[in-house]
Amino acid sequence: MEIKSEKSIKEYLQKLPDDTIIKYYLDVEYSPFPVLIIEEYTRRFKRKTKTQIIQDLKFQANLAKKKTRELAHMAKRKKLVDDVTKKKSEEFISHAMEKGYVVSEKIAKKSGAFGSKLKKTTKSGINSGIKAGKKIKSPAKKKLDLLEKLSELQKAGIITKKEFQEKKKKILSKI
Repeated sequence: MEIKSEKSIKEYLQKLPDDTIIKYYLDVEYSPFPVLIIEEYTRRFKRKTKTQIIQDLKFQANLAKKKTRELAHMAKRKKLVDDVTKKKSEEFISHAMEKGYVVSEKIAKKSGAFGSKLKKTTKSGINSGIKAGKKIKSPAKKKLDLLEKLSELQKAGIITKKEFQEKKKKILSKI
């Protein structure tokens, strides 16, 4: 079973440009999700041509030189590796938070539109249900109407009093 946060991090990493993925890959030891970064890096760069691979290697070599200079500078200032790790993690998390905020804004906009649409359809559905309910006659009312019609038939002489009484008993027993 895949954790939801892991899935969202994978989606986030897929949207990043190549140079950012390379940067994260080179600084993978400072990342809170090193396995995911390595997976994205290998997924992205395994289908490249020789010239593209050479360009990527040159870019990585330049980044490695820059990182070596940074480490030398840290060593001269006697700065701890934990400080660098904290800084890199904060950069990664703040970037993810910015993306998360944008996504949440989009979701909020869509939910507002969906809510108003749902209210409209629910209101019209309730109104049509009320109208249909008013049109429906209850079974007891139908039977009473039938009794009135039978009474009229008896008064008109179409059925006898005895037939009327029999039908009346049957109808009243069903109510």
